[in-house]
Amino acid sequence: MMKSLIPVLTVILVLSCSRRTNNKDFFIFEPDIRLFTSYSFMNAAGYDHDWLDDMHPLRIEVRSFLDSILSAEYKAKISQYYSELGGGNFYGYGASALHLGYPPQFEVLCDTCKYEYLDKFDGYDSILRDFYIEAQIEKLWSLYRDQLELTNLKYKPFAEIALKQITDYCKVDSDFYQKIAGNMHYQEIPLMSHWTAFFTEADDDYWIVRGPSTGDPGPDGFYHESLHRIINPIVEKNQSINQKIQELVPLSQEKLAGNYNNEVYLLCESFVRTIDKVLRARYHEYPDSMLYEMVEDEYKLVHILCFFLLENLPEYERCDLTLEEYYPKLISNLNIKHEINRWEVYWAKQE
Repeated sequence: MMKSLIPVLTVILVLSCSRRTNNKDFFIFEPDIRLFTSYSFMNAAGYDHDWLDDMHPLRIEVRSFLDSILSAEYKAKISQYYSELGGGNFYGYGASALHLGYPPQFEVLCDTCKYEYLDKFDGYDSILRDFYIEAQIEKLWSLYRDQLELTNLKYKPFAEIALKQITDYCKVDSDFYQKIAGNMHYQEIPLMSHWTAFFTEADDDYWIVRGPSTGDPGPDGFYHESLHRIINPIVEKNQSINQKIQELVPLSQEKLAGNYNNEVYLLCESFVRTIDKVLRARYHEYPDSMLYEMVEDEYKLVHILCFFLLENLPEYERCDLTLEEYYPKLISNLNIKHEINRWEVYWAKQE
């Protein structure tokens, strides 16, 4: 009898070890040379914007180096390509790079992928191959790779904390992300503007890509982009319910001017930004007054439902329903006339 149990016990032990290994390795903090090359290209081609007055020191150094070695003719060539793609689409450049192989080939990994940004960036693999050589990226990478990894690793202690906060708040399985992704990569890219970020999926992995920030490392770095993976599908599957806010879209567009220009985008971003602030306040033990101020900052950025969510999410928190189950009730609580009046009064006071 004991002998017959040995194979079973062996299988259980192997599976157990496999789970521990997978859990241990789920978060990847190794910097990615494709992203480094792509954002170096952006900077050389005309990406000059930064939300902070001063760019990150590494970005300044890289830009200075690129300016010193690239010919005027080559810079004009890549600037034209950059302009034709509409300029500073930092998401498109990053997401497209992650669907390419590693240098120096930068081969296209997914010819059949039908993502809008991949169609728009047709031929980018060829551009990066040339740029990698012209810009001496291998030399730059050897100078900055270790520094980039150290920056990423500062967030490692907070990765599991952040995902637990998110899954607990949304009332989904604690291993929600592990079930649907191979790995989760965290990348801080100093070559991007401060306070920019995006989330994308490539090769069954999740990628959180962020520009530099001015605060200390914490779980905050994971909230926004990770929340989108839970929030967006909830909103998208409730199209008929979402129509309730259609009057708010043109109102917000007076200031958003094309961004978040439909009900789904508007709802997703307001949900993510509000819950992000709620989680930040709880982790840092901020008083309610500070939470209100943080949400007001998002409202000022024209995320028109943030105050409504701040007021109505506590009822959700007290109930036994998941966020997905509670979503219809939450939206049913929305008083459009009240939100329009709140918006008009708020901005009148700002003038």
